[in-house]
Amino acid sequence: MSSPGRDLDAEIRAALTDPSIQQAVGPAARTVAAARRDAVEGFAAYDAARDRARAIKESAIEALPELIEMAEEAVERAGGTVHRAEDAGAACEIIVDIAQREDCRTAVKSKSMTSEEVHLNAALERAGVHVRETDLGEYIVQLDEDRPSHIVAPILHKSLEDVRQAFRHGLGLDDVPESPEQLTQLARQRLREEFLAADLGITGANFVIAESGTIIVVENEGNARLCTQVPRVHVALAGVEKLIPAMADLQPFLELLPRSATGQLLSVYLSVITGPGWGRSPLVEGDRAFHLVLLDNGRMAMRDDPVLREALCCIRCGACLNVCAPYQAVGGHVYGGPTYQSGIGAAWEAGVRGLDTAAEFAHLCSTCSRCQDVCPVRIDIPWMNSALRGRIRDKKGDGGGRFGALLREPRRLYETVRRTPGASWLGELPPVRWYLEKSAGVDRRRPLPELPSLTLTEWYEQQGGAVVHEGNDGARVEPSASMVVLWADCHTEHVETTAGQAAVRVLQRLGYDVVVATGACCGRAALSQGDVPAAQRQARGLLGLLEPFAEAGVPIVGLEPSCVSSVVCEHEHLLPDEPSAMILAIRVQEIFDFLNDNTSAVGNILAGAGAGGSDRNGAAAEQEVRGASAGARTVLVHGHCQQKTAGWYPAVLEVLGRVPGVEVRSTTAECCGMAGSYGYKTATYEVSRELGRRLVGELDDMAAAAGSQGVEDVLACGTSCRSQLRELGRTVPRHPIELIEEVTR
Repeated sequence: MSSPGRDLDAEIRAALTDPSIQQAVGPAARTVAAARRDAVEGFAAYDAARDRARAIKESAIEALPELIEMAEEAVERAGGTVHRAEDAGAACEIIVDIAQREDCRTAVKSKSMTSEEVHLNAALERAGVHVRETDLGEYIVQLDEDRPSHIVAPILHKSLEDVRQAFRHGLGLDDVPESPEQLTQLARQRLREEFLAADLGITGANFVIAESGTIIVVENEGNARLCTQVPRVHVALAGVEKLIPAMADLQPFLELLPRSATGQLLSVYLSVITGPGWGRSPLVEGDRAFHLVLLDNGRMAMRDDPVLREALCCIRCGACLNVCAPYQAVGGHVYGGPTYQSGIGAAWEAGVRGLDTAAEFAHLCSTCSRCQDVCPVRIDIPWMNSALRGRIRDKKGDGGGRFGALLREPRRLYETVRRTPGASWLGELPPVRWYLEKSAGVDRRRPLPELPSLTLTEWYEQQGGAVVHEGNDGARVEPSASMVVLWADCHTEHVETTAGQAAVRVLQRLGYDVVVATGACCGRAALSQGDVPAAQRQARGLLGLLEPFAEAGVPIVGLEPSCVSSVVCEHEHLLPDEPSAMILAIRVQEIFDFLNDNTSAVGNILAGAGAGGSDRNGAAAEQEVRGASAGARTVLVHGHCQQKTAGWYPAVLEVLGRVPGVEVRSTTAECCGMAGSYGYKTATYEVSRELGRRLVGELDDMAAAAGSQGVEDVLACGTSCRSQLRELGRTVPRHPIELIEEVTR
């Protein structure tokens, strides 16, 4: 399904060894993401603004046909003209026709991803209209005969030397300025001449107000405003999804867009344009003209699509790209289509170009969910990408064979290995690894998990503990006020059994009667493979296992954040008609979130640990622990992706921070890169390894910063995280619950 000539594997390898991409994209994206975090944390009404913006977009999408009619009438009342473009070709034809009728020979253009989508510049140049991009980044891209790699920062992939080369070749200069400031001044001088000579100004629109026909342009350089006011003809090209009903609806978007895009409280320029702008201008002879081109190009079909409809809420802030770990590793030219990049890019390319285009790069999404966390209008990008993978898989007819099916259900995979004599060492034989790579895409360079001799439930049964398996066993365990269910997901049950054992002991020390439940997979692995029906079956099986406890109000805790997140976030999509699924989602907690809710009890067992079992109260112990930092033991912690997105990670740091004599330091990496089966797939192995190496590098830097104090523990909250760090040679990481178990013995 890849387009002819595109070798994504080769593109990935080239990007991972390209110094410009490696030195520019990741650091720049992380810097903007940090600025966004600071801006959002200082905005008390952030969540309320998100909710309002989401509601406005949903209402506007529902009423889109009416809003198009309303905008058309309003623009014409204001002296402008509206054109409806069914597709990219029609949009280009309309704008070329306007240029020819108005005798426009030169055009200045502000940044517009919609114009990139329809390839407007090439169409105008073929018609004899010279086009000059005026946004500084787009100007450099144009000089370099390149294309944007980010929807907000088009030259995020370029180093300073790359920019100097673009000026040298694009402008034919021998002596190119050295500093960014000097380069900017040179661009300003050249562009001023272009603005004053232009007949036609072309912009996009961040929003279009239907009731008044007003276009809203948000920018930081002032070039867009010049494009709208200096030339005698102004054409605004906007996708129909940019329509919102009224000016009163604009406020939450103006609060969210600059914060999310660049970390600014406000953009530098906000242009509010109704009709031909200045009308009669001292810079223009005669009347000015305004044309609004409303582009469909698949958007109305997206509106009717239960999956792609979500993408129409996008306000093009780029926040999702900035936190996307695969994007940071390879950049937008690799992780993207002809116009749109990263996770949200797959949905947009599927909508405006088709599933085949999205299929070229959609598998690079690690489903880490960090994009969902930062989206200002709460677009569920991970679910869109999972559903798209399902469509791609169905179209290709590629289920990955028997082993591909096993990857979609880890429990069956682990059970098959356990039932097969010698499977562990056989699985590492070169012929077997070659077969797995060819038949199921399991990269032969990635070691397979090692399974301990006993599963968690086998160990617990030997301890005389209560265990329930998939089926109706849960109904035979009488719920009690002191009961807690430890849900042993596939990985905790079969691979990370020591973490499960530690969790059992900690819960028992807190005074709980622990029941260990294990059975069906949560569906996360199947979703990552695009097998939505399998994920639904697994979700129903898990619901059958845990529902009796949820209905009885028994707390249910899990260790693996991705699996807990699947129940809390994904099952509403997988089981929309199952009310009990919502009850289960409410009852299931990540274990540290549960511990943090039991502050007093946890404080008591930690206080006993810190004072040789003394009977101090939790509040006094907490005060003493927080005050005791001299000579503290340094612990490095890496949070799991879904744990951060769901808001559970602060609880990990909170509980660990109450451990006597421990100083906790957290990594900033968004994702370890392993992401379940993502790290095993041949198509994504190199990206996974690169992200893992970056995490190891950060841990090394943190350990070095600890100095003589030293680092005694590396903790990682997810199975994938620990697996990645083990393979890359890091001191064997533990689950944070193992530290809690150790200090409370």
